Amino acid sequence: MTGTTNVVKDAPPQRWPAVVTLGLVLLPALAAVWWVPWFITQDGPAHLYNAEVIADSLSGRSTFAGYYQVRWELLPNWAGHLLAAAGLLTGLPARVVDRALMTLTLAGFATSILWLRGRVAGTEGAKLAALIAALVALNVTWLLGFTSFLIGACLYPITLGVWWTGRHDLRWGRVAVLAGLLAVGYFCHLVSLGLTVGGLGVLALLTPGSNWRQRLARTLVALLAVVPLALIYLQKSQRGGSLNPVWAHGFKPFTPSWWTRQLGWVDPISLASKLHVPFVESTPSRWCALATPVLWFAAGLVLLAFCSGRECGNLREHRGWWALGAGLLFSALAAPDHFGAGHGEYLHQRVVLFGLVSLIPVLDLRNLDRSEGSQDTAQRTQGVRPGWTVLRRAATGALAIAWLMQSALVWDYALASDRAVRTLMEARDAIGTNQRVATLLGNIRSPFRANAVLHADCLLGLGTGNIIWANYETRYYYFPVQFVPTLDRPDSWELEQIAMTGGPDNRVARAARWETFLAAHCRSIDRLLVWETPRDPQIDAINARWFEPVFDGDQVRVLKPLSRSLAIAPARHEAVR
Repeated sequence: MTGTTNVVKDAPPQRWPAVVTLGLVLLPALAAVWWVPWFITQDGPAHLYNAEVIADSLSGRSTFAGYYQVRWELLPNWAGHLLAAAGLLTGLPARVVDRALMTLTLAGFATSILWLRGRVAGTEGAKLAALIAALVALNVTWLLGFTSFLIGACLYPITLGVWWTGRHDLRWGRVAVLAGLLAVGYFCHLVSLGLTVGGLGVLALLTPGSNWRQRLARTLVALLAVVPLALIYLQKSQRGGSLNPVWAHGFKPFTPSWWTRQLGWVDPISLASKLHVPFVESTPSRWCALATPVLWFAAGLVLLAFCSGRECGNLREHRGWWALGAGLLFSALAAPDHFGAGHGEYLHQRVVLFGLVSLIPVLDLRNLDRSEGSQDTAQRTQGVRPGWTVLRRAATGALAIAWLMQSALVWDYALASDRAVRTLMEARDAIGTNQRVATLLGNIRSPFRANAVLHADCLLGLGTGNIIWANYETRYYYFPVQFVPTLDRPDSWELEQIAMTGGPDNRVARAARWETFLAAHCRSIDRLLVWETPRDPQIDAINARWFEPVFDGDQVRVLKPLSRSLAIAPARHEAVR
């Protein structure tokens, strides 16, 4: 593999082909983002709605006064909200801001991975590296809309790349840059920051060099920048309860079936059920698993890793990267699902993503593109056995199939999201403005791991002044927007749990739970949005005790309080303001 000395010398004239390749492989997904009108991520509407609350607070308009408060505290998850709020303050339409963030977290993550590959391995195999980077960027956390985490994920390869470039002479200026990147990373996401800190530590310990003691000491100095922030976070995290590891299936490391379940769950690449085929509505069969992108992606990476282990001549120089990547992948399998529901979830998938990013720079991708670079074929293929070349080309084919299927899944999700959200937005006029809105969701299951409907009601709060009681972010201490503590209001967690228990098997228990909910909170609701097909007569009867319809669509209904309820209802949103 090309040495570090040649990286700096040869990189500039050969960099553009890889960038063009990256743009081409991301083009289908980016086209869906900007072309499909209502392509949204699962959490994107909630992030955008709360960003509007922040922008409103900064502008002094106080549209949401009395209901929301912005906690200007040193907590993670600020990055995505501040970027969105800045876009809204400049007058950009909310959908443009949302699409821009989707583009940033996709293209930015892929570009940062490709940049790290160039810093570590040079330009050899850069086009294939672009394909791998795009596949890693098209991951489930992107479709879930984990904006701040993905911005932190962009900083992971940048921070490690800055360290690697100066590893033989880690001067104080570079140490200051590293400290600054880590501090910024804190305000993105705690998991991305923790993995970045761990990555720097592993590289500093295992990368060979005559001055490794000095390098390790100065790396530790850079890490000191986040110690005060970490102490602040530990204090604030008490709001979410104690930090206790939780395994959804229990912790049974000596049971093969437990490892099988873990292996399926930690997968960050699959966007849908492994039996789902894009644009096919028929009953799935086991053969559908052959169309699963992660299957082809994993096959391609295993082949490349095997070739790298047998042929790569820089194993000693890159042992830190191999240890980091393998360590993250293995630890993700054994790691708990979370450390308490109040502290966030999807830990496995995040760790696996960073493990993949750590391995991409050291995969041996030589002799896969004969048009690449200015060197002749003999020079480029020196030391590469023909058998390994065949395996590498097989790996390239597997990765190309994975990309085709993944791009199709993105479009499949985008079109499904568009159909669902378009139906929801039909109720916008009936909801009106300055209303307190509760949402009852039912039968929202889909083959995708992200659910476009789950938080789509937050779109009804954009530009309307509406208070969305199902605003899930207000339940978590690490988000900046919270409901006013003294407010008598419905619990967003209860609304989400009722939504997630939809289905014929839970009809009776769900109806009882909904009746209890309305009895306690009906006077805090100005508009009730019901999304349920087919209609449940029991739910309709419960709603009729307190509400009457103002809009009745095929799938979405809007109800308002009965006239007799208005006399006992508390002051409306307009009066509070």
